[in-house]
Amino acid sequence: MKDEYNENKVAIRLRNALAHSNMTQSELAEKTGINFSTISSYVSGRFEPKRTPLMKLAKALDVSPTWLAGFDVPMDAETPYYNAETGILTIPFITQKISAGLGEEELPEDCLEVRSIDILASMAKGISKKILTAAEVKGDSMIEANIYPGDIVIFARGRIEGDGIYVLALGGDILVKRLQFDALSNELEIISMNKNYKPRTVAADADGLRILGKVVGWFHNEI
Repeated sequence: MKDEYNENKVAIRLRNALAHSNMTQSELAEKTGINFSTISSYVSGRFEPKRTPLMKLAKALDVSPTWLAGFDVPMDAETPYYNAETGILTIPFITQKISAGLGEEELPEDCLEVRSIDILASMAKGISKKILTAAEVKGDSMIEANIYPGDIVIFARGRIEGDGIYVLALGGDILVKRLQFDALSNELEIISMNKNYKPRTVAADADGLRILGKVVGWFHNEI
């Protein structure tokens, strides 16, 4: 059974976003490609949008998808919340687990959920807060870097800057590994910080390889 309270909260926020952007349901349907009757069911609270339509709605309305989903974060799109009094920064937290091991299957976009998590703002290290994302680690291949199963890594999406620890997609898996770049040979060495795992070398432009972002920090999850 669906949670009626959450459905109503999403519907209320959708109505608020429509009013804030001075947009009609018909205009929203046109911008998102979602038919009018479905939009109407979301606005009335009869149905709750799944992740893919919710992301389309948030983009069209220029609001945070996490806010639209009912979480206690700012309404503004892609704007992390910073509390100057506590030094706490709230950033997106994705339900995709990242493997420090042999591999964790990359989830399709419509299976992901975006929540939020609080971190110390100092972990941003001068990086644009809009590109920071958090995810949970699974596996033990990075324990010599003090990254353990269940830890939370913070990475800067799209940032590729020299050797270091990165989140990457390879062959349908999502990994967190140390990368060493060899520009002369156009190769990339993927290193596990655990002596039980051997490094491997791949072409920097190998099919199925995507470097998602550089890890800027991590912390042990006590939950």
